[in-house]
Amino acid sequence: MNQCSVCGHQRNDRDVKCPECGSFYSKIAEIIAEQEALEEMQTFRGRCKKILASDDVKQALLSELKLAWAGLTKTGVFALFVIFVFVFALVVSVL
Repeated sequence: MNQCSVCGHQRNDRDVKCPECGSFYSKIAEIIAEQEALEEMQTFRGRCKKILASDDVKQALLSELKLAWAGLTKTGVFALFVIFVFVFALVVSVL
Protein backbone atom coordinates (compact mmCIF):
# COMPACT_ATOMS: atom_id res chain seq x y z
CA MET A 1 0.00 0.00 0.00
CA ASN A 2 1.17 3.47 -0.88
CA GLN A 3 0.18 6.92 0.22
CA CYS A 4 -1.46 9.73 -1.72
CA SER A 5 1.10 12.42 -2.53
CA VAL A 6 -1.40 15.19 -1.80
CA CYS A 7 -3.14 14.16 1.44
CA GLY A 8 -1.17 11.09 2.63
CA HIS A 9 -4.19 8.77 2.60
CA GLN A 10 -3.34 5.04 2.40
CA ARG A 11 -4.27 3.55 -0.98
CA ASN A 12 -4.18 0.32 -2.96
CA ASP A 13 -1.98 -0.03 -6.03
CA ARG A 14 -5.07 -0.55 -8.19
CA ASP A 15 -6.66 2.77 -7.19
CA VAL A 16 -6.61 5.50 -9.77
CA LYS A 17 -7.95 8.38 -7.73
CA CYS A 18 -7.63 9.23 -4.04
CA PRO A 19 -10.94 8.70 -2.20
CA GLU A 20 -10.09 11.43 0.32
CA CYS A 21 -8.95 14.40 -1.75
CA GLY A 22 -10.00 13.28 -5.24
CA SER A 23 -6.62 13.86 -6.87
CA PHE A 24 -5.31 11.49 -9.50
CA TYR A 25 -2.20 9.55 -8.65
CA SER A 26 1.01 10.64 -10.36
CA LYS A 27 1.27 7.84 -12.95
CA ILE A 28 -2.30 8.40 -14.09
CA ALA A 29 -1.82 12.17 -14.11
CA GLU A 30 1.32 11.76 -16.23
CA ILE A 31 -0.46 9.47 -18.69
CA ILE A 32 -3.39 11.89 -18.95
CA ALA A 33 -1.04 14.85 -19.49
CA GLU A 34 0.86 12.95 -22.21
CA GLN A 35 -2.40 12.01 -23.94
CA GLU A 36 -3.65 15.62 -23.82
CA ALA A 37 -0.34 16.86 -25.26
CA LEU A 38 -0.54 14.28 -28.03
CA GLU A 39 -4.10 15.29 -28.86
CA GLU A 40 -3.08 18.96 -28.81
CA MET A 41 -0.33 18.29 -31.36
CA GLN A 42 -2.89 16.75 -33.72
CA THR A 43 -4.99 19.93 -33.84
CA PHE A 44 -4.38 22.87 -36.16
CA ARG A 45 -3.47 25.06 -33.21
CA GLY A 46 -0.97 22.51 -31.94
CA ARG A 47 0.64 22.17 -35.35
CA CYS A 48 0.95 25.96 -35.63
CA LYS A 49 2.59 26.11 -32.19
CA LYS A 50 5.00 23.36 -33.26
CA ILE A 51 5.92 25.27 -36.42
CA LEU A 52 6.41 28.59 -34.61
CA ALA A 53 8.44 26.98 -31.81
CA SER A 54 10.90 25.32 -34.17
CA ASP A 55 14.30 26.82 -34.95
CA ASP A 56 13.76 26.67 -38.71
CA VAL A 57 10.17 27.83 -39.29
CA LYS A 58 10.39 27.47 -43.06
CA GLN A 59 11.55 23.85 -42.87
CA ALA A 60 8.93 22.99 -40.23
CA LEU A 61 6.18 24.51 -42.39
CA LEU A 62 7.38 22.59 -45.45
CA SER A 63 7.40 19.31 -43.54
CA GLU A 64 3.85 19.91 -42.26
CA LEU A 65 2.68 20.74 -45.78
CA LYS A 66 4.28 17.54 -47.09
CA LEU A 67 2.46 15.54 -44.40
CA ALA A 68 -0.83 17.20 -45.31
CA TRP A 69 -0.26 16.65 -49.04
CA ALA A 70 0.61 12.98 -48.47
CA GLY A 71 -2.66 12.49 -46.60
CA LEU A 72 -4.83 13.77 -49.44
CA THR A 73 -6.79 11.48 -51.72
CA LYS A 74 -7.01 11.98 -55.47
CA THR A 75 -10.39 13.64 -54.99
CA GLY A 76 -8.87 16.06 -52.48
CA VAL A 77 -6.02 16.94 -54.82
CA PHE A 78 -8.49 17.53 -57.65
CA ALA A 79 -10.67 19.73 -55.41
CA LEU A 80 -7.65 21.85 -54.43
CA PHE A 81 -6.65 22.14 -58.09
CA VAL A 82 -10.16 23.32 -59.06
CA ILE A 83 -10.19 25.87 -56.24
CA PHE A 84 -6.75 27.16 -57.25
CA VAL A 85 -7.78 27.48 -60.92
CA PHE A 86 -11.01 29.24 -59.95
CA VAL A 87 -9.22 31.76 -57.72
CA PHE A 88 -6.54 32.30 -60.38
CA ALA A 89 -9.23 32.93 -63.02
CA LEU A 90 -10.95 35.46 -60.74
CA VAL A 91 -7.72 37.31 -60.08
CA VAL A 92 -6.77 37.42 -63.76
CA SER A 93 -10.23 38.62 -64.77
CA VAL A 94 -10.07 41.49 -62.25
CA LEU A 95 -6.68 42.66 -63.47
